[in-house]
Amino acid sequence: MRRFAVLVCLCSWVSPAQAEEVQIGGFIIPGSPAATLFYDYAERLAADSNGSLEPQLLIHGEGGPEEQILSGVRRGRIKIASLSSLVLSNIVPEIAYLGAPFLFDTKEEFDYVVDTVFFELFGPLMQERGLTIMRWLDLGGQNIYATKPILWPKDAVGMRLRSTQDIAARMFLESIGADVIYITSPETIPGLQTGMIDGGLTPTVAYTGTGLVSEAPHFNLTQHFFLGGFLLANTKWLEGLTDREQRIIIDTFASTQVVRQTIAGMNAAGLASAAEEGFTAHSFSAEQRAAWKAASVGTHGPLMSEIGGRTQDVADAIQVGRAAYAAGAR
Repeated sequence: MRRFAVLVCLCSWVSPAQAEEVQIGGFIIPGSPAATLFYDYAERLAADSNGSLEPQLLIHGEGGPEEQILSGVRRGRIKIASLSSLVLSNIVPEIAYLGAPFLFDTKEEFDYVVDTVFFELFGPLMQERGLTIMRWLDLGGQNIYATKPILWPKDAVGMRLRSTQDIAARMFLESIGADVIYITSPETIPGLQTGMIDGGLTPTVAYTGTGLVSEAPHFNLTQHFFLGGFLLANTKWLEGLTDREQRIIIDTFASTQVVRQTIAGMNAAGLASAAEEGFTAHSFSAEQRAAWKAASVGTHGPLMSEIGGRTQDVADAIQVGRAAYAAGAR
């Protein structure tokens, strides 16, 4: 309550008629360190603008599912949104290529490409859809939760694994012989309870401390791709603000590095809670990871073809970034 009281106080500096309402949408775990980044952002917006910006946090799903939030920010009903690459691929299909399994060898390599390639690469594509990229928001690696250990690709054969309507996820699961089941998020726990599904895909921050743990107590750390998204603003709205307000909107959110450190801490804390929460986190050896990569990298070409558009340009830019990283550019 303290934070929202502060916001009310700060926003009183400017009369309500003058204040610009700034709706900020997203799906952030309540009370988490990631949520604190958004609470702090709201406070800074109000304070640094002397109340001319009046933030309204809708970060715990108040704006509806991600698809609805995306529609809201494009229409200007929501001014700023945190959206995953999975939902953003609905309007920029090329982003789906980021889900290609084992596209990056390490998290460090991925981070380098994010910092040196992503904004120049995806910024224009988002601008064409009326959105301005402000930050990359890291979520860590995507993994498989299941009712039993899945340590090698052969262990997934015939397993009923839940996926979103994501091309890359579907192709990955098909490549390891799993039966791909499409159900919504609210159906996941009942699906595990009834045996409709045996598991699915999720990042660590979305697995630990939820009902998934009790129903699917094996968390298999495939880390087959690194999930994240963008903090975006409605471009038309943003450009209608004063230069000073635009800079406040863009500059005052936590840096990409701070976001990474926050999520890494959440992931580490989540995995450290395995004994307390009652699940087993299965890490993979280099040999196991090589087997997973060998089983699934054949999806890259078909994935590129199915996405179409400018996916080849995206793939080429990523490879240029990876080559620079390999050459020692840090």
